Amino acid sequence: MIKVHCFVSCVCEIIKRTPGVDHRPFYFGVWDADFSVSDEQVLSYHSPHTRHDQFREWYRLLYGVTIESWYNHQQSKEANIDRLIELVETRPSDRQVMVMLDLYRLPERENKFHQNPFPHYVMLEATEDPEQWFMSDPDFRWEGVLPKDRILESVRSPAAAGGFCFDGLDIQHTPAETVAAYFAQCMKAETNPFTDALRQILHAHIGPDARQPLANLPRAFREIPVMAIRKYAYEHAFAWLLEDQGRTAEGDPWFEALCEDIDRLVKTYTQIQYRALKLVMSGNAALLSGVEQLLDEQDQREFSIKDSLQGLFAEWQQQHPDLTVNTRTSALEVLP
Repeated sequence: MIKVHCFVSCVCEIIKRTPGVDHRPFYFGVWDADFSVSDEQVLSYHSPHTRHDQFREWYRLLYGVTIESWYNHQQSKEANIDRLIELVETRPSDRQVMVMLDLYRLPERENKFHQNPFPHYVMLEATEDPEQWFMSDPDFRWEGVLPKDRILESVRSPAAAGGFCFDGLDIQHTPAETVAAYFAQCMKAETNPFTDALRQILHAHIGPDARQPLANLPRAFREIPVMAIRKYAYEHAFAWLLEDQGRTAEGDPWFEALCEDIDRLVKTYTQIQYRALKLVMSGNAALLSGVEQLLDEQDQREFSIKDSLQGLFAEWQQQHPDLTVNTRTSALEVLP
């Protein structure tokens, strides 16, 4: 399965290594995971206010593990780096230490989206060499040893500010009731927030309601690829709901057809980005209708995927006749 969200990938890694516990239900919250649109109508997968509170609370409810924030946004960057060093170098074997760094500042690491800056979560451990740290990056399927100073330099980036730690001693098997409640909280059956945001940003740059220069649209759409891959989380949900009923996902024609639809959903977002760039470069307003048509097609495609997923979820519920979905399992509001 494709990794789609660095925070989620990091916290799921320990779940994957726990026999009898499945990490895939946690991906229910990824396909419509939160993002930001600035006052200038610029899309961003991360903002200074991102704390992942909803993910952290549901992780506790699903797996019984509390994710603590060690990064203090009220303190200086150097104070937080001192705290990071302490956590890494005194880390018990069962503790996971996460930090946000700027991957752009580590050119030896692949920056698949070629972004500057590129805030990204990884996990760190000390090694026998005090000048070298071990880095695990589950989202990009990379791990290896890098100079401690180089890692800390990437943490010093103004674009990177965040970190968490959690222990993996008492991971619990997730009750079906909690999975159902999480699905109910995550499923936005009547809206597609990402496509809605792209439509809003587009019309803020061109058309009768435009209030931003058209020349700014490429920057506003720059991070589409980073967020589009989140839609691959649908694959995790379909596969888990099938397999938890004793059915086989891989090779099943229905599942494989859905994966093709999901892949088309992801790749069409890139097509939207390219069409918007062509619109800006040509200055031909007539191209706007083509971008709008693609956005409309994305809505139809994703609503169809969601309908199929809800149908499969209903079948899964039938396997649990005593199941009562309690959407108030958490005091948190629906995931944004």
